[in-house]
Amino acid sequence: MNHKIHHFNSIQELQDSIDKKIKELDNKILLQSKIIGDKIREGEKTNAEELSDLKEKLNPEKSKDKKSDNKKTQNKKTTTKKKKGKKGESENWIDYQNLHLYNGVGTRGELELYFKSLEEMKNDSERLKKTKESLDQLLTSGIKKDLAGIGYEQHEGPYELAFIKSEAKREKFSFKSVLTVGCE
Repeated sequence: MNHKIHHFNSIQELQDSIDKKIKELDNKILLQSKIIGDKIREGEKTNAEELSDLKEKLNPEKSKDKKSDNKKTQNKKTTTKKKKGKKGESENWIDYQNLHLYNGVGTRGELELYFKSLEEMKNDSERLKKTKESLDQLLTSGIKKDLAGIGYEQHEGPYELAFIKSEAKREKFSFKSVLTVGCE
């Protein structure tokens, strides 16, 4: 069964499932952020030049100041324009059949993959938080809490829901009492 399809017997069950996923993602984000921090600190000791571009990405204010100073000191005739790739991709990546390979060995390629994964997890977490908020608003608007359904979690885009009849049998309301009538 597809891991993006979720069956639920009530909206509360769906909300609990989404809460669990948000917590798992937040824990993974925290863990991966620590790994990135450790790799950067470790790389500072060994490969200062290799990680300079990544530091500029992390501290955009400092890199803007350096770029403006560099432009002032360089002569316009001696500067050459570099081809820019897609946003967030460095030019060190090579396409080989169905693979995207880093051209080199070292910390930089590893960190680029960690950053890409971290960004995707943050987007997923934010999307799930918005879905949970929408479910809360749906409940406050008066939808029944005991509706069952199927949800589809898209990679990008809104969470899709289809409500179905609940397979769980509902108990019928019954009232039992003992009637005592006095005899004359």
